[in-house]
Amino acid sequence: MFKDEFCYISTNDVLEGLEVIDAQFTDTTFGRHAHAEYVISVVDQGVKQFHHKGVTHNALAGDVSIISPDELHTGSKGNGEGWRYRAIYPSASQIRRIYQEVFAKEGLPTFKQSVIKDERLTRQMQMLLAKLGSGAESLDLEVHWELLLVKLLQKYAHQRGHSELILSKAQANIALARDYLADHFQQKVSLDEVAQQAGISKFHLIKEFKRCYQLTPHQYQIQQRLNYARAQLKAGASAIDVANCCGFHDQSHFSKTFVNAMGISPSAYRQQFFTR
Repeated sequence: MFKDEFCYISTNDVLEGLEVIDAQFTDTTFGRHAHAEYVISVVDQGVKQFHHKGVTHNALAGDVSIISPDELHTGSKGNGEGWRYRAIYPSASQIRRIYQEVFAKEGLPTFKQSVIKDERLTRQMQMLLAKLGSGAESLDLEVHWELLLVKLLQKYAHQRGHSELILSKAQANIALARDYLADHFQQKVSLDEVAQQAGISKFHLIKEFKRCYQLTPHQYQIQQRLNYARAQLKAGASAIDVANCCGFHDQSHFSKTFVNAMGISPSAYRQQFFTR
């Protein structure tokens, strides 16, 4: 990490292991990557610039950003400034449950806006983060958690239309390839194998996979490895063991890929959970 940069990571057992980040970056840049969870963040200082959904955004102090699972995005300083921000990573299952309980809607919602300028939502986010940082009682914490997510979902969630939920035959084939890669992320599979699972040509697979997921099949497999790696590091596995079990070439390759997505090394990420 560069001078004056930091990244503190914690989890909260009351909120089902919710991951919380408090970070400051000045010169670190994040390449294109995605997360298995939702990423809800608020900028405290500076300008956070990120590319998401085909557009470059500048999130200013007080702005809330929302990125859904598997959505590609980048991250860097904007207007020559670094940025400090805090973020929470609710799991898909947590969002799905609240969406169903409160709105009686199935499935996972998405969000049209990448950056939200809403003073009330910002205050609610800041209040939840303050509660998380102060060790508030479970009931108090859960109340602020529910209030934030309900407010966010109620005002900004987008439910995919019925036509979007019906996969064409081509899309279904690509989904089979995606599921195969997710199930075999630790293995060095060939393009032939993946294409056979989808029942399409290799060229068609590459073209359609990139169109559907904005990633090549290999890049998607790397994202699955990173998601698994984070879980293993949080559970206490060493960076060397994780690199070996996730299918990376070596520890150097694993470390470089992890830093590109998370801003800190695998060892530093692991240490956050075992030094308190």
